[in-house]
Amino acid sequence: MVAFKNTAPVVWILIAIAVFISGVIVLFDIGLALEIIVTVVSVLIFMVGIMYLASIFLKKGESKFRELGIGLLCIFGGIFTYAYPQFLKGTFSLAVGMLGIAIGFFVLLNSLKLRKDGASWIGTLIKALVYIFLGIDMVFFGTNAEIFAIIFGVYLIFFSFNIFGDAMVSLMKHNDGAQKMKKHVRVSLPVIFAAFLPIRLLKKVNKLVEEEPQELLLLSEKNQQKTPDLVIYIHTREGLIPGMGHVDISMDGLVYSYGNYDDATWKMGGFFADGVMVEMGKEAHIKQALDVEKKILMAYGLALTPEHKKGAQDKLDEIVNDLMPWEPLAQQSEKGEIEGKPEDYNDVSSQLYKDTGARFYKFRFGNPFKTYYAMGTNCVKLVDTIVGKTGIDLLKINGIITPGAYLDYLDRLYERGDSIVVTRTLYQDIEKNLDNNAVPA
Repeated sequence: MVAFKNTAPVVWILIAIAVFISGVIVLFDIGLALEIIVTVVSVLIFMVGIMYLASIFLKKGESKFRELGIGLLCIFGGIFTYAYPQFLKGTFSLAVGMLGIAIGFFVLLNSLKLRKDGASWIGTLIKALVYIFLGIDMVFFGTNAEIFAIIFGVYLIFFSFNIFGDAMVSLMKHNDGAQKMKKHVRVSLPVIFAAFLPIRLLKKVNKLVEEEPQELLLLSEKNQQKTPDLVIYIHTREGLIPGMGHVDISMDGLVYSYGNYDDATWKMGGFFADGVMVEMGKEAHIKQALDVEKKILMAYGLALTPEHKKGAQDKLDEIVNDLMPWEPLAQQSEKGEIEGKPEDYNDVSSQLYKDTGARFYKFRFGNPFKTYYAMGTNCVKLVDTIVGKTGIDLLKINGIITPGAYLDYLDRLYERGDSIVVTRTLYQDIEKNLDNNAVPA
């Protein structure tokens, strides 16, 4: 039982070739690409209908009307889609256009927030307007199919290089040329897919625990030759929104967590809030996340060169120097500044203070993190601001960064075996002590 196990490099090379050919077709012949997509979708829908009808003969003593209805619906749906391809094409343009408008709206909100906080915002505004304009044009006028084809075709071609590079590095682990080439080619998963990776991780872990409770090793290797200088923690737990994940960073035994910890300032259910930086010890952080918040953690350790370590430390110091101490209600009551006892206050920050003794800070005016924004200046954005100084070449797409994008990227870097990501550890179900629940992944 080894989840996340690498597929044979030769298979990945074949997949890379297929993705590359798909990108070329989309880029240079959108008509042919749409015909292929329509044909494949139609056949798949038709085959699903056949499978449902076939299942009728396998059931005994049970109602078969459901299978019959779904089967016939899928068969007629497949035939209809093939006979009237403009229906699928129109739906596709509508979906892509609406996605562009939605992303543009989120980026627009981020630009307005940055302006309010006194931070740089013009570039973000321009990016938002481009997304919205292209989205509206595709939804209402349908004139940008060619533009989308060019963008998507180029993306597929570069993503095929990404897959091919991973396979070649796996085949030639000791070839410096292949490794250096791979370091300069990296395309992330689209944000709409990457966002759900922490949920997938949680489901996979839960399934492993259910099937083999005595064994929780997700991966078989761990680099024992290098000690990480920086650790990135990716959290996830049950529920759609919590399942999307949260990201923290740790240096020199201290964990820095950015988020909407002042729930008195929450707007739109915490979508916007005062940005709060929390500083706490590593052990207290892990215990809180697992024992109190019932999360699982995947920790990625980065071994840095002296230059990169200095860059990350300088950026962290720059962030810390722009912070102002802030006290949660439990801490204020402990000092006698407000009435009541610490136990009387159970808001998010007070609970964290009582459990871990964490220190809390807010950002000064002019800092982009002064206001927390779930789709912009969020936990991942802050971590990326620091990690960007380590030489990691993560490509941020769509103006939105998710914990899942980091999970995907760090996982791929670790799998390469030649990157600065040297350890990967799963923390799950703390009961007795930390060491019993930290397993190399």
